[in-house]
Amino acid sequence: MRLWIRFVKENRIAVILYLFTVFLFLAVGGLYHIENLSKLVYAAQLTSFLWAMVGIWRGIVYVRNCRKLEAVARHYEQSKELLAEGLREGADTRCEKLVDLLEMACAAQQAERGDWEAKTADRNDYYMMWTHQIKTPIAAMKLLLENGGEGDKNSFFIQEELFKIEQYVEMVLTFQRLESLSSDLVLREYDLQEMLKRTVRKFSILFINKGLSLELQEIQFKVLTDEKWFCFCIEQLISNSVKYTRKGRISIGARKEKEKVVLWIEDTGTGIFPEDLPRIFERGFTGYNGRMDEKATGIGLYLCHCIFKHLSISVEAESEVGVGTKMILGIPVRKS
Repeated sequence: MRLWIRFVKENRIAVILYLFTVFLFLAVGGLYHIENLSKLVYAAQLTSFLWAMVGIWRGIVYVRNCRKLEAVARHYEQSKELLAEGLREGADTRCEKLVDLLEMACAAQQAERGDWEAKTADRNDYYMMWTHQIKTPIAAMKLLLENGGEGDKNSFFIQEELFKIEQYVEMVLTFQRLESLSSDLVLREYDLQEMLKRTVRKFSILFINKGLSLELQEIQFKVLTDEKWFCFCIEQLISNSVKYTRKGRISIGARKEKEKVVLWIEDTGTGIFPEDLPRIFERGFTGYNGRMDEKATGIGLYLCHCIFKHLSISVEAESEVGVGTKMILGIPVRKS
């Protein structure tokens, strides 16, 4: 109805002109007392019917073309891409030059997009290759330290730095895979205790060097998740806890709530300022603690937040400055 009203408004001059013409004929016929005035009225009715049929046909074409153009506009708003075929189908003869111009812009945009996608693919391939290749010297250095570095006071600290490098490399690799995360998920039931034990064991050198204690409760729950991506996120959360905890402990526990398992990772670290807490999962946000530590990137928690969304895991943080931080996860379980 909206488009029909617009069509009538755009063609109102033709309608008014026709009605005015009919009025003139009838007025002249009435003034001069033409005997065949009834025939003149019949002719006016007949032409009105013909005009109405032509107007309805033109209106149908107009409404159809407008809908096509609106579909093109909606597609452009959502994807920022022009549909050239939609423009041509919905075009009026009065705007063919405009359509030609838009088609040229569409072709140029598609060409630019193709170049951009090719460059992005090349860059991603390079980063992926670099990430995999850098793992080889890291593994070699770790092996050399294990075989010939015993007794050296600095060997533990070197292992710690190598572990941090390995984590950064893994973070880059995960960031590159983030766009294709959905196709890489393998959801199964996993024993939560076993996954946590394997993950915590990687951080043993950091706990030793910083003198931190670990409290890992006995957790007899199975959760529905993807082991690789879930363990990566747990590593990031534990890494942050260790990083911002100078002394004290890190505790990990869980409880069952309805159709999910609530897992928490709590530390006795520096804590997060209240004004920073709502933004800790934003990309690149480091907050006050990040500004104190110049190595912070603000990517770790952002990656966790994105991955948790795909795994249907809720995450929230509770923190108090000078007391510590508690990360709380709601992990789904398989329905009975």
